[in-house]
Formats: sequence, structure tokens, C-alpha cells
Amino acid sequence: MIRRRNWARRALGLILLLGWGGACLSAAPLRLVGSDLLAPGLVSAVREFAEERGIEIKVDLQGSLRGRRELEAGRAGVALISASPGDAALSAEYSWEPLGYHVTFLWVSRELSLPQLSYDQISEIFSNESTGARKRWRDFGAQGEGSSRLAIPGKGDEASGLSLALLQHKLVRSMHHQFDSDEAAQDIPGGILIRAFPPLPDDDWEAVAIALKQTGRAYQPSAINVHRGDYPLSWPLRLVFRRNDVESLYPLLRFLLSDEIAQELREVGMVPLPEAVRRERIFDLERL
Repeated sequence: MIRRRNWARRALGLILLLGWGGACLSAAPLRLVGSDLLAPGLVSAVREFAEERGIEIKVDLQGSLRGRRELEAGRAGVALISASPGDAALSAEYSWEPLGYHVTFLWVSRELSLPQLSYDQISEIFSNESTGARKRWRDFGAQGEGSSRLAIPGKGDEASGLSLALLQHKLVRSMHHQFDSDEAAQDIPGGILIRAFPPLPDDDWEAVAIALKQTGRAYQPSAINVHRGDYPLSWPLRLVFRRNDVESLYPLLRFLLSDEIAQELREVGMVPLPEAVRRERIFDLERL
């Protein structure tokens, strides 16, 4: 009888020990890694969320490539990866869906009344070559005041580096304009501007619609057009995690799909997912 009691006590002690050890393992901080373009606003928001929920989350946004490696090595639970065009997707064990988008906005003066530009037209405007027949905005379809001005790039030194890189990637065959050294273009009013942010509604500028071909349909850089891929000058910021970990990651994943994080993405010049798409993604998480 005594032996049985001792065995039962030892078994209970072992169970408690294993349970305590498992609790310690589960208490290890969750690491969120990825793009360094998101700090510091998103970092602060995640930390506040973690404090409110009593969750320990370590945020380490030191770059997309490093973040991807940390996730694949099992040293991080969630990664926010700015995937460059042509980057290979992760294996099927990972969820690899957009959280938002880097977008290149092309600003033109409202007074031009310029309905759209095609890839070829953009390439011609940003080319250093002077052999093209079209020189002025009216040659590209502008009909308003100022349409007789030269169609040129302007204020290139203020362009977002990532937006410029994206435009150069899309139009690599004919993007020859040197923004850093072309000071003359900065002094001429009415030039086309490269920006990561949309113009304000009461601004003197507007974002021009973009078409792949001059005879094709042009699309404005709205959130839904960007998400559908209709507006072409964009690439995704992806929310990446292991599908098998979705239950333990769910509170953080849901927060990253919240309105608060969508606003943080806007603050750093990204276009978040449309609200309806984010709601759908949250619902899909519950079914993984």
C-alpha cells in the first residue's frame, strides 16, 4: 500500500514537473522579425498590444532577408517581408499572404488634366534621350492649363528610394534618368514626381492613372486596385508564419490585420489591404 502511494506521489511530481517545464517553454518570447522600413510606429503599436494582453513579444525588424532566414530557422514566429519582384515563395507549410503594398505614385499637376499614362509614355518622360517626338504634356494627352509645358521629371531628390527602385524595376528597359545629379529638372515647375505617398485631397497635385499599354485601361492607385494587381506599380509586404502555429499566433496575427496597423502602414508610405479583405483574412485564420 505504501509502495503504491509513493509511486503515485512520484508520478504526480513528474506530471507537475513536466507541466511546469512546458509552461516555461511556452513563456519564451514570441519574435516578430522582418522589414526595417516599418519601424518605429509599428514597433510601438505591437509593444503596447503585448503589454495589454500580457504577451511577451520581441520585435526585431532588421530587414526582410534576415527576417526570412530567422523564420525558416525557427528563431522567429512571424515575419513581415517586403518581397522583391521575383523572390521565391516559401514552402506550403507557411502562410505567405500580403499585409500591404509598397506603391509608386506618380504625381502630376491638377491643372494639366492628364487622364492617364502608359508604361511607354512614362519611360519616354523619364528617359534622358531627346530623340522622341513628344516633348510637351499635350503630346501625352493633357488638355488643361499648363499642357504646353515640357513633360519632364521634377524634384527627383525628394523621391522615395523604394518608389524609385520599383519604378526602375518595372521600366528597366528605358529608365535612364539620373535623379541625384539632374538639378535643372528640379527648378522647372510642373514636372512629374515620384512619391511613396498619395497627394492630399486639397493639394495642387494628383496621382495619375497607369496603364500597361497606351491603348489599355488605366487604373488609379486605390487600395482595391493595388490589391487586385490592376495598378501595376506595387509590390507586397507579406505576413508570413507557419500554418501549424496559427492557434498560438492568432492574437498577434489578428492585431497585425487590424485598423490600427493599417494606419501605421499608411504612415510609412504603404497601402494596406482593403478593410473587407482584412476582415476576410481574419476569418480565414480561424479555419487554418
